[in-house]
Amino acid sequence: MTDRCDHDDCHVPRAGGSLGIPQVGAFDPVAFEQAVNAMLAACGVAPDSVHTGRTAERVRELWQKRLLGGYAIEPAAALGEGFADDRDDMVVVRGIAVHGVCPHHLVPFRGVAHVAYIPGGRLHGFGRIARMVDAIGHRFTYQEWMTRDIAEALVTHGQAQGAACIIEAEQLCLLLGEDRRGDERVVTQAFTGCFRSSDQQRNEFLRAVAQSDLR
Repeated sequence: MTDRCDHDDCHVPRAGGSLGIPQVGAFDPVAFEQAVNAMLAACGVAPDSVHTGRTAERVRELWQKRLLGGYAIEPAAALGEGFADDRDDMVVVRGIAVHGVCPHHLVPFRGVAHVAYIPGGRLHGFGRIARMVDAIGHRFTYQEWMTRDIAEALVTHGQAQGAACIIEAEQLCLLLGEDRRGDERVVTQAFTGCFRSSDQQRNEFLRAVAQSDLR
């Protein structure tokens, strides 16, 4: 019997080392497009009309290349090796656009991530950090998992002394729920390494993130 979750607030623990919901096979473009056409037909809409004739192809491209594109690249490869540097000043990257796909309702959530790390002998390009965030987030996953995975990846793959991540996102499954106002936001945070053990470093990171007047 496999673990199963039928409740909105139940997140079954993952296998160690996995990112998001693991794939058990390769993405199948043909089967995906067939499934989209079958869904349109199940909704009572002709899948071959002038409006829907290429819908299956468009949806497949969106899911394969964007929504689930993270499965095609490892976070370590996205981050790269960086370069050697003995500085240990905090590095903060604010406002990285993020999205993932809720495995309960198969709808996206989107928002921004604020990421920081204390270098442990290597510095990493800001664009590389954003690409690593994409590799982690563009999967079937939960916001809570994504937040923790980003922070841990900077320590595991980036040799950081510690890392921190805060994500503020709109959960479409929540926004579309019954009796919702439609403006809810979910904020998750994770701290690893020295950020977990040092109140000072956590507070410095939180102050940097809160400085909305930065230009």
